[in-house]
Amino acid sequence: MLCIKCKQEIPDISVYCMFCGKKQVSTAAAPVKKTRNPNGTGTVFKRGRTWSARVRVYRHGQFVMERTKGGFATRADAINYLPQLRTQENGGTKSYTVSQVFNLVQQSRKWQEISPDKRSHYLTAYKRLEPLYERDVSSLHYSELQNLLDGIEGAFYPKRDAKTILQKIVDMAVLEKVCPPDSSNMIRCLELPSKPPTAKDARTPEEMHAIWQDWNTTHDPITGYALIMAYTGMRTGELFAQDVSKVDPARQVIVGGIKTDAGKNREIPIADCIVPVVQAVLPKARYGLVAYDENDYYTNWKLMCQRTGIRSLGSYCQRHTCYTRLHELVPAVSDVVINSIMGHSNAKTAKLADSYGHISLSTKLDAVNRLQMT
Repeated sequence: MLCIKCKQEIPDISVYCMFCGKKQVSTAAAPVKKTRNPNGTGTVFKRGRTWSARVRVYRHGQFVMERTKGGFATRADAINYLPQLRTQENGGTKSYTVSQVFNLVQQSRKWQEISPDKRSHYLTAYKRLEPLYERDVSSLHYSELQNLLDGIEGAFYPKRDAKTILQKIVDMAVLEKVCPPDSSNMIRCLELPSKPPTAKDARTPEEMHAIWQDWNTTHDPITGYALIMAYTGMRTGELFAQDVSKVDPARQVIVGGIKTDAGKNREIPIADCIVPVVQAVLPKARYGLVAYDENDYYTNWKLMCQRTGIRSLGSYCQRHTCYTRLHELVPAVSDVVINSIMGHSNAKTAKLADSYGHISLSTKLDAVNRLQMT
């Protein structure tokens, strides 16, 4: 630099001129005092080499989500964007991700009215939508959603539940004016595979024999669940919702059940022949009575059907098999006993139950031990 008096060249760090002795005036910029944004206006922060702006969204006084926009070159640019980010949340053009909208779905009254078992199914279905979590919900397209559904493991039901969750997400986005009203129709147009026959189909004696042979050979848990449902009449959802502390192979009883008042917390008999099956799968239980999540469950179910050569029916057919084979034992086994085992309830059987009184566990065990399906 040059001396301010004699104009001689001196080092930049000089305090006094080495030629004339004149004290040099500092040219360093005064430190900039950082200011704090007023409460409720948002905040900015540095991430790597760029700055980001963030606002918090509240509904009815409760925190819902954070909205963040990054990539600003300077702190000032990020601060200047905060009003626009706030406007997006207060009636302007909104932009929500799929995960943010699903958060709103879970806070809705309709979601709270869904049974815990059904919510569990939906949460499992939502996990299958993970590739969409950070996508702007308004940018979703029919073809990509159809491809996503087609790629989900399993047959009809896993895909149906995923479509249901997509419908709930997009419907909420429409209500929040994030998506146009016709977006809901896009989800309704998504195609599902044909619904497999279930309630009208029961396993043949040959198919049950093949399942027993597979169990004796492989001891595959999925084959064990097929046998348990066929002899207890339990639903697939009941396996996943089962409290394992209420499974007692020694007393040959499972206390559980879902759906109807008659089906909940009922005593489900464990037939003599499947006591070893229950004892084998019980230590592996992670999701209720099942060793793996629903996605893997349906994948293994399909593989079991292929391996044994039986029809590729949904696992609900095992429950129908139990119901059908018990009815073949009438009148040795009464309708009221069958419905007590299955957890069915209607006006006729309710009246019968009143006349019979409580159906004992020993009576139920006698009924399921009459089943000849080996």
